[in-house]
Amino acid sequence: MEANTPATASPADGVKAMAGYKASSQLGNIVRQVGEVTAERERRAKTHEDAMQVLFKAQQKLDEKEKQVEACKKKYEKVMKDLKEKQNRRDELREQTEEANRQMKSFLASVKETCRKTTFLAEDVKAKHHAAERAAERGWSCRQTGTSIMTPRGSQSREGREEPVDSALV
Repeated sequence: MEANTPATASPADGVKAMAGYKASSQLGNIVRQVGEVTAERERRAKTHEDAMQVLFKAQQKLDEKEKQVEACKKKYEKVMKDLKEKQNRRDELREQTEEANRQMKSFLASVKETCRKTTFLAEDVKAKHHAAERAAERGWSCRQTGTSIMTPRGSQSREGREEPVDSALV
């Protein structure tokens, strides 16, 4: 067989050679594109994996934050409940204190009035007692028991009977 040399080469051989070169070139392009697609797919898979890890970590952080928020809400609700109870207790104690103050003022007014009356009556009783003692020492009373202003003790009245001196009234 003869070797294809440029002098013996036919035009069909040139077309075949050109077709082989184009096929080889296209095959090289296809292999290169497959390599690029594979590399891009691997790069995107890596990016996707990294994004999934970031998402997973973010989801874990979100879950932790939600737990913290829930704990804060529970604590807030407990604090608000305690605050409401304390406010109610404060209001109740304020009402009791106001009622006790009103009762104390009333009691003090009553005691003051009683003290004044007692002081007046004690002075009155003391004065009457001293007047009765002085009348007993003198033997006669300054009380009017008839027409005479100065009636001696144990004296006779107009009707003829003896009138005793009432020391409680004097």
